Amino acid sequence: MNNPDTPPTRLWLVRHGQTDWNAQRRIQGHTPTELNAVGRQQAELLSHWFSTRRFSAIWSSDLPRALQTAQSIASRQSCSITTTPQLRERSLGAFEGKTWDEVRTMRADLTNSATNNGDLADWTGVQGVESDLQLWNRTRSVLNAMSDAAPGKEVLAVTHGGVLKHVIWHVLGLPAGAPRRFGLSNGLTAVLERRDGNYYLISLLDVEMLMGRPSSADTANAPSA
Repeated sequence: MNNPDTPPTRLWLVRHGQTDWNAQRRIQGHTPTELNAVGRQQAELLSHWFSTRRFSAIWSSDLPRALQTAQSIASRQSCSITTTPQLRERSLGAFEGKTWDEVRTMRADLTNSATNNGDLADWTGVQGVESDLQLWNRTRSVLNAMSDAAPGKEVLAVTHGGVLKHVIWHVLGLPAGAPRRFGLSNGLTAVLERRDGNYYLISLLDVEMLMGRPSSADTANAPSA
């Protein structure tokens, strides 16, 4: 339980910058892809925007696209980066490296919402991939570790679209497979506070829009067939 004299821990969860596979609507999962030129520009923009804040810690998924984004942000901060596989994207098995059209063909006999709605962050009920519960359990574990290590402080963590989506789903109590009615652009940031052991969504930020630029594309969404 929180000390009433200590402000709640605030977590800033950032989606990594764009990769070539994002732009191609190709499934990444645990594949160690890197930022492309657009992604590096996005990471630099995030670095500028976050430079007005001081974080007590920066955490990152250990996959290159996330770590490269975190390194850019950390270049204007005074703390080092803690990497962890617990912040990785969902493991997507045989689907990794496939385009969305190829995924449609592989999953033609399935009827879950992920097949029908083109949401690349929604794999509810699909066999051969990390389940929603497995993803949430490891994510919740690292959220708790980040919060426990910095009570009353502000912590930034760079992660992935599927992780962000399911954090928001669980914090808001949305049912698995419900339609996602918000974009998952690269650089999207969810701000959480931990209060009495529970997490609350404080804000969902599109940093590019806040800086007067056009919003980045939702690279976790594929067009309908």
